[in-house]
Amino acid sequence: MNILHLATFLQGGAGRVLVDLASAQRRRGHQVTVVASRTPAPGYGHYDDFIARLAHAGVPVWLVDSLFHREMAQNLRAVDVVNRVSATAPPDVIHAHAAVPSLVALLAAGHARRSVRIVQTMHGWGVSKTPQQAEADVRVMNLVDRVVVPSVHAAREVGDLGVDASQIRVIAYGVSRDRTALVGGDAVLAAELASRRRRGALVVACVGTIGARKNQALLVDALARLDRSLDVFAVFIGDGDAAALTKQIARAGLDARAAVRGYTAGARALARQADVLALPSASEGQPLAVLEAFADRVLVVASDIPALAELVDDERTGFLHCAGDAASLAEVISRVHRLSPAVRQAMVERAATEQAVRFTADAMYRHYMDEYAEPSLRQAV
Repeated sequence: MNILHLATFLQGGAGRVLVDLASAQRRRGHQVTVVASRTPAPGYGHYDDFIARLAHAGVPVWLVDSLFHREMAQNLRAVDVVNRVSATAPPDVIHAHAAVPSLVALLAAGHARRSVRIVQTMHGWGVSKTPQQAEADVRVMNLVDRVVVPSVHAAREVGDLGVDASQIRVIAYGVSRDRTALVGGDAVLAAELASRRRRGALVVACVGTIGARKNQALLVDALARLDRSLDVFAVFIGDGDAAALTKQIARAGLDARAAVRGYTAGARALARQADVLALPSASEGQPLAVLEAFADRVLVVASDIPALAELVDDERTGFLHCAGDAASLAEVISRVHRLSPAVRQAMVERAATEQAVRFTADAMYRHYMDEYAEPSLRQAV
């Protein structure tokens, strides 16, 4: 099968899903190409290691401006590139990873006068869209053959926004074993975390792009509320502007109890050195960090927003705290600190079983390939 992926930028969880999926498709003999935006925008850009992984897998990447900006001239330039990529080997399916890439796919398919199945994964609904942008995105999603979302909550969300229910399918994300080695600064920090754990500290990792959506600030507030007799150390791992978070840690007098690592390709391997993964998010799609923690047997503490409550079975495969409530998060962390090793181990084993049954990379690959094989619902223009 000839598969063309269209994306805004290769970053974050959505980028990793694309890279994992495209690499798996190439390993299994499919022809795979990725087209994405060239020029970074504030808060958006490519992770170099994602580009390198695609190159290692033999997946060519074309960069053009733009599949991100909502400017028709730039979008039409992207259409031209898609048409050039498709000229010698027309794709059997175009997999778009946001609404603007879907629009580019629809325009390219119309120009080519051929029917090609267009599948869009809606990885997460951006909270900064204007009403006009939101309306445009919903209209685009109702024009493609299928809108895939990673969770039942996300399916309800796009349905409530106006996407036809017949368009929507849930395909959960999946993760596999991580073989990333800890090197350089990651290795140094991992050694520090191991030393703290040997001395009895509870090490908490918070993984994700730093900002209001992941709400790392709430974890800092929770740490400040903890009884100082509890030995807790937190490490914040993720891209984004960490200046405000670093200042908040200093103002709270937590410099000795917290560290900001920033972005690293070894985020998962580093988080695996912790006792707890904390995700105090205000909004989520389906965070890979939780699935990775399940697989790596790291106890998960997460906010009780619907997307996370769908993943974490409170007090069975992890713990939920009241979203936006620092006191609630502090209470849960204190409770985890008091757990016996046997109880903690039982919880992470249940979570690992859950991941192995429901959230594997192989299952994600199979479900997407089944979706690709469905006939196109649109007729050639």
